[in-house]
Amino acid sequence: MTKTKWTLILLGAMNLMLIIMYLTDYFILFLKPIGYVIPLAINIIVLAVIGFRSSRYHNLWTIVGLILSIPILLIHGFLVWLADYSYTKIDSPHNQQSLVIEYRHFTLGETTYFYNFYKTRFGFIGKLLDDQSIRMMVQSIDHPVGLGAEDALGLAGEKWITKNIVRFSTWQGMKEVHLNLSQSLVNAADIEAFIDMAENKVSGQTITVNGNRLEIGYDELSGQSWIEVSSDYDEGAIPRQQCSRVVPNEERGYYMLEECTHQWEYPLYPMTESR
Repeated sequence: MTKTKWTLILLGAMNLMLIIMYLTDYFILFLKPIGYVIPLAINIIVLAVIGFRSSRYHNLWTIVGLILSIPILLIHGFLVWLADYSYTKIDSPHNQQSLVIEYRHFTLGETTYFYNFYKTRFGFIGKLLDDQSIRMMVQSIDHPVGLGAEDALGLAGEKWITKNIVRFSTWQGMKEVHLNLSQSLVNAADIEAFIDMAENKVSGQTITVNGNRLEIGYDELSGQSWIEVSSDYDEGAIPRQQCSRVVPNEERGYYMLEECTHQWEYPLYPMTESR
């Protein structure tokens, strides 16, 4: 097999890999700031060299291909520059897993902030976290001077409440990013159902939220009820203790555990899953 055929096979394999990764929401992270400029340039250069080394008839088609492909490369590069995304990475204290944050903002009367999240284990390839993106809009009259995209998200103040959940204290309240959404086996309806059972003092009922196991306890003699908070190997978001109740806090946008042993309250779960 000739060198030209090997080169075309390698080029096709690279393109196929990038297409499959794009369709499955995987990305080569060091390419994110520049988009697909490098892969497009590699395709143009390799095909042009092969074309010019062939017959004069193929040279004509090579020139036509360059005339068509170079503007496409320039337009793509301009769109990447116009999007003006910035990137930062935060590392998990639990393992080698990290979270890469892609963010940008623009101002048209009000300032809008956009954040996309990618989970990565070694920092080379990242998986886009579907349905975890955050969008915040701040009216100009409410916008503090000097508030940047990192400040609006609460970067440098984030908290890994479990190995798969990061909680941000954003400008618009607390927001959580789940690195493994399939492990989030509860939703707001489950929390509401558990609240009803706790109010009715249904002893023994349990629910697991963010690694914490909540169990309703009830003593018939005293008429007192409580919620026992525990977790396997103490890896849950909330330390092992007892709390009195779970209540919705609309102002903070969270279901809260209240009157707990170690502190008055803990954020338990977002009241809405829409972002």
